Amino acid sequence: MKTPNPRIKVDGPADFAQLLPFLVGHQPEDCIALHGRIATQSGTGPTMTLSLPDDPATWQATAAAFAAKFTRITHEHGHPDILDIVVFLCRTPRPGQSAEETAEALRPLADYFVDAFTDLGRAPVMSTIALVDNRWWAYECHLPGCCEGEPLPSPDDPTSVAAQLARHGWTPGRRTSEITQEFQPEEPEDAEDLRRALDNEGAAWAQYCANPSDDDTFLQGTHALVETAIRDFGAGANELAHDITARLIHGLNDEWARDHGLEHIEDDELPHARRLWAFLARRAIPPYEVAAVPALTLLAAVAWRQDDIPTARYALKRALTLDPDDDFADALHEAINHEVDATSLLPIARKAKAERHARAEQKGRA
Repeated sequence: MKTPNPRIKVDGPADFAQLLPFLVGHQPEDCIALHGRIATQSGTGPTMTLSLPDDPATWQATAAAFAAKFTRITHEHGHPDILDIVVFLCRTPRPGQSAEETAEALRPLADYFVDAFTDLGRAPVMSTIALVDNRWWAYECHLPGCCEGEPLPSPDDPTSVAAQLARHGWTPGRRTSEITQEFQPEEPEDAEDLRRALDNEGAAWAQYCANPSDDDTFLQGTHALVETAIRDFGAGANELAHDITARLIHGLNDEWARDHGLEHIEDDELPHARRLWAFLARRAIPPYEVAAVPALTLLAAVAWRQDDIPTARYALKRALTLDPDDDFADALHEAINHEVDATSLLPIARKAKAERHARAEQKGRA
């Protein structure tokens, strides 16, 4: 996580409410964010986010688990000097619900986090802030009418924290919904034709899994399609024929094929590889959402290489929601959380490419 310029003073809930997008690199929606203040001039430290569960019955357990995870990970990352915690609760009002009603509904969750950090006995909660409909509430303030639904300062206000950060080159990033739109399932106009193609290729994939051929015909076909699709997207293509799309969506679920996809993270291939993996993820429409996991993971790898951490995180979050046992997605997620350099993917990808070529040569000599 990057720390905003220390010359900008951040003091009180109004300032922290403006600061959150700059801390996490995007404008969060329907999420929980925990921020640790440390003993530096800026006071800004580590920040972690988690989707805000819809069901209030799960909130107490969520608060306990997330507070424990934040405490553990920040300690592992060398932040034992956290002074206190700021809890952010971000939510879009549901249909028929006002911003005031939304903020009031979140109050128990704020209390759960105060209790959770108290039970942990380390850093206490300094402030619990609700961000709803571009307004903020501070739950620890009990003065009538104070800190209740205050509008966030306009970015045009030169004295605002947001304006000061903007002058130093910081941007609040995109909204969560804009980030996830890149890879969420999206049915084309001829969705039934796409679904039939997914059915047909899904049957072929199932047959291959049941009786994998020694000559790797299916796998080699997927490799060839990946190469062609990468070239086509590099030449400006934005979509593929349904049968090719379906073949790639299913075929990338082979570990060797997915590793071949990872090869395309060299600098000159990143933009069109990203568009291809995002396209395939969007075309994994119901009931084939789980088949998108390899494409989502490859998209995350590319986004990470491009230093677009919010997209990488959200793509991996969706991948792990669809398949919690996917080892590759989990490994990428851990690497990003531990702030590993994304260029560490390059030797892995180059090794996979070398192994693939060696395997092909061995098959050719057989």
